[in-house]
Amino acid sequence: MFNLRNRLQNYLLGTSLQKKLIILFLPLAIIPLSILGTFSYYKSSQVVQTQVSKTILESLSQVNYSLNYFVKDIEQLTMYIYSNREIQDVLSKDQGRTLAEKQQDEKRVNDILDTFLGFKNWNIAIYLLGENGDRYFTGNLLPNQYDDYNLNWGLFRKMRLAGGNIIWDTHYSMKKTEDFGIVLSSGRLLKKIETNKPLGFMVVDIMENALADKYNKAHLQPGGQMLLLDRNGYVISSTPSKHIVGTKLNEPYLDKVLTGNKGFFEPANKGSAPVMVVYDTSEITGFKLVSIVPVAVLTKESSSIRNLMLFIIILFGVVSCWVAYVLSVTITNPLRKLKSLMYLVENGNMDVAFSSKYRDEVGQLGLSFNKMVQRIKQLIDEVYKKQLMLKEAEIKAIHAQFNPHFLYNALDSINWMARINKMTDISQTVISLGELLRFSIRKGQPFIQVKEDMHQIRNFLFIQQMRYGDKLEVEIQIDEEIESLYTLKLLIQPIVENAITHGLEIKPGKGQLSIRGWRVRECVRFEIRDNGVGMSSEMVERVLSGKYVSDSEQNTGIGLENSIKRLQLYFGSNYRFEIESEIMQGTTILIEIPIMRSGEDHRV
Repeated sequence: MFNLRNRLQNYLLGTSLQKKLIILFLPLAIIPLSILGTFSYYKSSQVVQTQVSKTILESLSQVNYSLNYFVKDIEQLTMYIYSNREIQDVLSKDQGRTLAEKQQDEKRVNDILDTFLGFKNWNIAIYLLGENGDRYFTGNLLPNQYDDYNLNWGLFRKMRLAGGNIIWDTHYSMKKTEDFGIVLSSGRLLKKIETNKPLGFMVVDIMENALADKYNKAHLQPGGQMLLLDRNGYVISSTPSKHIVGTKLNEPYLDKVLTGNKGFFEPANKGSAPVMVVYDTSEITGFKLVSIVPVAVLTKESSSIRNLMLFIIILFGVVSCWVAYVLSVTITNPLRKLKSLMYLVENGNMDVAFSSKYRDEVGQLGLSFNKMVQRIKQLIDEVYKKQLMLKEAEIKAIHAQFNPHFLYNALDSINWMARINKMTDISQTVISLGELLRFSIRKGQPFIQVKEDMHQIRNFLFIQQMRYGDKLEVEIQIDEEIESLYTLKLLIQPIVENAITHGLEIKPGKGQLSIRGWRVRECVRFEIRDNGVGMSSEMVERVLSGKYVSDSEQNTGIGLENSIKRLQLYFGSNYRFEIESEIMQGTTILIEIPIMRSGEDHRV
């Protein structure tokens, strides 16, 4: 998480100003609109959901009102049958009457039952079960449980305990695949009106589709479910699915439905689509009419609001992108132009100027840029002139150290005196020293041929060998290919002097000095190697950085630092100067300069 945040921060900080403006502007325009649109859609969905739920609840109340009428009609039908004089007389007859009389009584009772059923189109079945053994019914068959009934069996026990009042009984099922034709039964204990003597039982079986026809008028929502529950939560009827009829509803919201009277709520359904439960209770039977509707169906009406919000968000998003792009381009284009001008200045083109029609912050920045460029041009001219003067002054200062004319004249006199006295070594030493002095005071180009420079180095080393004797061993290897090429005057001699004075002189035992020169591609490379006392890495770093200061009062100033400085003056960055040294192991100095075939063939 921390790395992701750092990457995002680095991307935002490293991206262009135009992208930053777009990234900043778009959220400011789109996020508030998205929040407002989402909130509006959420509130409108809640309002629509509540209003549709109220509409469904009113529809359930109307269906319950219709069911109540149906129940009252059943109760009234049972009362008519109960009080019918002919039925009372037939059920009061003796069981041992003749078969013809029984057939005549059966026809009378069936005609009466057909008359009662003819008033309305009910899907019900009526059974009259006399204690005298008579059995009368409207259907085609008499169920076994009604032919040979048990007074202590559920329905008959309830009728016997009710004492002639109507009772209602739900048909419970233990198998969901069972045929749920009869789902509700109503019954009364039949008594002789005059004597209150029990005559038998009357049972009315109500088919499931008789109840379903009532609440089908409630306009079931697509994907919804309608349930009719008894007081204990058992399903009397349902549509469109019938597989739970006769079983107890197995839902977590059942207790809330059974304890409430009417209303609607959205239960917490984990792992399933949200639904709205709308329920209403019958005041007569206590049955619960429940409608389960998917919330998506209820909020379908708010889809137009959602689509409108999405259209507005997309439209404003497109407009915001366009506005953000235009603003970012308007702001960043002058900055891009200023950046390109700065790039030209960075590459050495000072003939540039920033022009702007506006005098805003960017315009003022452009004016300051123009003044800065003019000032830089002026300073460059001044620095260039000072640098030329500095070069001339330093070169003159270096040459001045080898410019004592009187020494040259004195050495010439010593040479003649040594010859007269036949002191060959002294004469040769004086000649070498004289050539060195003559070489140092010679005016002209600062560049000489390699072979001439090596001749003067040999003169210098001859003098040093005369001084140190066998302590100093010198080896010079210069390729003939580079002898005719040119090098910087007095470039190697100070380094050789430094190697002898600071490296080999204080070394115990014999010292070795090697000077090599050869061509490497388009460069001439010189290597000066000694096995002296060497230098520490800190001293090497100070010498290369120009921070080394000698504590010797006899230091002439002609050494590594001056050699590096002269290379910088004449070759700029087009040279190579490296030092490799270890304490008591010796020092190797590598110098590489461009090939020069004449004294004027050099570039700074």
